[in-house]
Amino acid sequence: MKNLKSFDEDCFEVYKTAVRRKKDEAKKNLLIGLENRIESQFILYAEKFSNKKIYEVTTLGFNNNEKNVLIDLYQYKSAVIRNIKNKILDSQIRTINATCQYCTLNSVETLDHFIPKEEFPEFSVNPLNLFPCCPTCNSKKSYLCFDGEESLFLNLYLDELPNKKYLKAEFDFDENIPLVTFSLYNPENIDVIDFRTIQNHYERLNLLERMRVKSDEIITEIINSLKTYYKVNSDIESLKSFIEDEEIENKEAYGYNYWKSVLRLSLIQYNEFWEKYIINV
Repeated sequence: MKNLKSFDEDCFEVYKTAVRRKKDEAKKNLLIGLENRIESQFILYAEKFSNKKIYEVTTLGFNNNEKNVLIDLYQYKSAVIRNIKNKILDSQIRTINATCQYCTLNSVETLDHFIPKEEFPEFSVNPLNLFPCCPTCNSKKSYLCFDGEESLFLNLYLDELPNKKYLKAEFDFDENIPLVTFSLYNPENIDVIDFRTIQNHYERLNLLERMRVKSDEIITEIINSLKTYYKVNSDIESLKSFIEDEEIENKEAYGYNYWKSVLRLSLIQYNEFWEKYIINV
């Protein structure tokens, strides 16, 4: 999981472009009539975004017709939205730009409205409010974002991820393949509020279970690779060092608490793993 760079062009120009592309003249004229109000809201959002206080953003309030027309500006397959998505993704490092950073499990196929367009229709095409993610995360997050000032999810444009441990993996070796259990902990004293946001994010997106389900494939790959290496080099400590060096690079590329790195680094510390799955086979 890594922080992303946010959209760095004129966000309100995106709104005006979306309006210009409307084919329904009545809807287009309605949107043009709302332009000054929407611009003031975009300015407000940018200010709160800059101060990392988007929970303070309030909607102006719109009648049902205005609300529906504003929401309808967001069409995922439209040229405007494709352009936003591409510009956001193209500004990221290539190792992560195709993967949902909410979970680091699935591919980016949607854009999440961090604060929901149903409640804040004026931001339906505001690039600062759009985050590339997978359909699973988007569905689980739904319309939720804050409980008062408490963040229910990480905003990976704004919430700086700590280079401290918060994800751990523990194993049971009673089966043909090691069984992993992921959990969150705070051994390095991450700020209480920041850690609570991390907990909220992982719990509400069911990440610990989703990572566990994906782990069998990764564990099998580790076992198969280490069996091959062990035939050439039976020095367990040197094999551990090789993996540890590799995971230093992976953590830099994919995030300090990248689940695959946490899994690999934890697994190789168990003597039972080496004895049962690598040495005595």
